Amino acid sequence: MNRNPDNPRNYRLLAPNGVTAANISCGFISLIMAADQRFDMAVYLLVLAIFLDTLDGNIARWLGATSEFGQEMDSFSDALSFGAAPAFLVYEAVLKGFQPLGLAVALVYLLCAVFRLTRFNLTTDAHSKGPRTTGVPVPVAASYLMAAVLMRDQMPRSWVALLVLLFAGLMVSRLRLPNIKGRNIVTAMIFVGIINYLVFVAKPGWKTAGWWTGWNILILLAAWIQDRRLVGREDESTEVEEREGERT
Repeated sequence: MNRNPDNPRNYRLLAPNGVTAANISCGFISLIMAADQRFDMAVYLLVLAIFLDTLDGNIARWLGATSEFGQEMDSFSDALSFGAAPAFLVYEAVLKGFQPLGLAVALVYLLCAVFRLTRFNLTTDAHSKGPRTTGVPVPVAASYLMAAVLMRDQMPRSWVALLVLLFAGLMVSRLRLPNIKGRNIVTAMIFVGIINYLVFVAKPGWKTAGWWTGWNILILLAAWIQDRRLVGREDESTEVEEREGERT
C-alpha cells in the first residue's frame, strides 16, 4: 500500500482536495454570476470560497494529508477564486465604466495575485507552515475587492480603482507578515474578525467596513507582537546553547 502523501491515489487526500474542488466551483460560478450582473450573489459565493480555502488546509493537517499535490491544487483554486473571479467581478460591477483604465487595473490585480501565489509555492514547504509570510495573502486582498463591490453605490470609481491597486501592490510587496497559527489570543481575534466580516457582508456600509478594517489592523498588531516575543525566545535559546557550547 502506497502511503506517500504526495500520491494522488492516497485516499487521505480526498477530503481536503474535495474541499478545494468546492472552492474552485464557487469561484467559477461566481464568474458566471458576475457576467449575469448578479454581483451580490457573486460576492456571497466568494465569501464561501474563503471559508473553504481555510477549511481545506486545516483538514489536510488534521488528517496528516498535506502534500505538494494539495498545495498546487490549492494555489490553482486561489488563482481562480481570489484572483480571476474578484478581478472580473470588480471590473464588471465598478471599473467597466472607468475606461480605459478599468480593464488595466483589474488585470494588474490578477497578475499580482498569480505572482504572489507563485512566489508562495516556491518559498514554502507544503508540509509545514512557516512563522512568516511575504506580502498580503491573496484571499485577504480579494475580500477587500468584494467589499468594494458590495459598496459600489457608496464609493466613487476612482476610489475603487485605487483600492484595487493598493492591494495588488501589497500582495507582491516584500512586507513580512507573521503567519497566523496555533491556539492563542490572535486566533481568538481572527474568529471575531470573521464575525465582523460576516456582519459587513450582511450590512455593507462605512461603519461596518471601518470596524472590520480596524479590527484587522489590531489582529496584525497582536500577531506582530506575538511574533517578536517568539523571536526573542529563540534568540535567548540560541545564546544559551552557544554559552554551553563554549563551556564544553
